[in-house]
Amino acid sequence: MKKSIKEMRNKKATGDDDVLGGVFTLLGEGGLKIKKKLFSTMYETGEWPQDFTEFTMIALKKKPQATKCSEHRTISLIAHTAKTVAKILRRIQMKIEDVLGEDQFGFRRGKGTGDTIGMLRIISERTLEIDAELCDCVIDWQKAFGQVNWTKLMQILKGNVINWRERRLISNLYMAQSVKVRLNRGETRSVKTARGVRQGRCLSTILFNL
Repeated sequence: MKKSIKEMRNKKATGDDDVLGGVFTLLGEGGLKIKKKLFSTMYETGEWPQDFTEFTMIALKKKPQATKCSEHRTISLIAHTAKTVAKILRRIQMKIEDVLGEDQFGFRRGKGTGDTIGMLRIISERTLEIDAELCDCVIDWQKAFGQVNWTKLMQILKGNVINWRERRLISNLYMAQSVKVRLNRGETRSVKTARGVRQGRCLSTILFNL
């Protein structure tokens, strides 16, 4: 066990909970049963452990001499324990995939940037064939993930056959979350967030699409 943990430490970073992600593979059958019981309890009650709703953000410089906020980008440090909950949310993800249109390309498996460019090229070629005009509208949605309205999101989820237990899970996950920022001088106090979906969380991209 000690040797395995040492090997993982050389290759993997810890999460915000200071736990190595690979530790869960070493827990064996007993650890799997504990995780299964935890997930079942969370699904039935709709309650999340505190570690799952608190996160830390750090700012990364876009260029070496960055001094302004606009010259940085932020990332969230997510606890590896929180990442294991992805299996609970996968069924929700599959339901949402079923209602998204075929022309929605962002953040979807098999529908990446290359596919979008290919589709645009096909449309352009067909437009040229019939000598018609083609209008291409590009919108820069700045900080779009952080602008998602939770009330509207819940209404949309309800209208797309996501059951009340799953809606409760999503609601409690986002509406109970708090964030602190890690700086060179230490960490700020935690504050509640009021909107947005968090980049790095398994459901965030598909909820944004919806």
